Amino acid sequence: MNRIRRPVVGLMITAAALAGCSNTPVPSAAPPSPSVVSSSWIPAPEQTIAENALQVYRQYWQLSEEAEASPGSQDWRTSFAHLMADPALTTFVDELAKLASIPAHSTGGYRRSPKVQSVATAEPARVVIVDYLDASANHLVSERLGEAGKNLDNPAQPHRYLLEAEVVRYPAPYRWLVQIIRLCWEQTC
Repeated sequence: MNRIRRPVVGLMITAAALAGCSNTPVPSAAPPSPSVVSSSWIPAPEQTIAENALQVYRQYWQLSEEAEASPGSQDWRTSFAHLMADPALTTFVDELAKLASIPAHSTGGYRRSPKVQSVATAEPARVVIVDYLDASANHLVSERLGEAGKNLDNPAQPHRYLLEAEVVRYPAPYRWLVQIIRLCWEQTC
């Protein structure tokens, strides 16, 4: 049980580790506000693409925190299918099922600072988002009979780390989906 991280986002590292993280430098100063897209380096057409990708990324986070708080309450694949694509979709839904089987759920939440790292306009358009997560207030809590409310956090895992997400625009109909999630435990912030 201690191998389970601040719920599903951390559980996804097992699969995501194969993809690896880029050599994104970790800033020494506080990360930017999550509601701001840094437009100083993004030309106008790419700015619209970046904003669309960030909107889907934020929706993914809103739904993922709801799912982590109640992983066994429904079949989450249908709910996430309008926000995610494989491989991220299957990995995330599988990890939610593991969380529900423990049984456990997440309490609290993440502080996030998403920022667009790159925009590729060639079809399919792709946006890489880096997000500095602070999971200090997020805890994995047991639902097992006799252990209900017991904290299952792994103390060896960092509370602050980098996440990279790739959001891709899929055709027919055009829609943005989170396709890849990479957790970079070694890049703390």
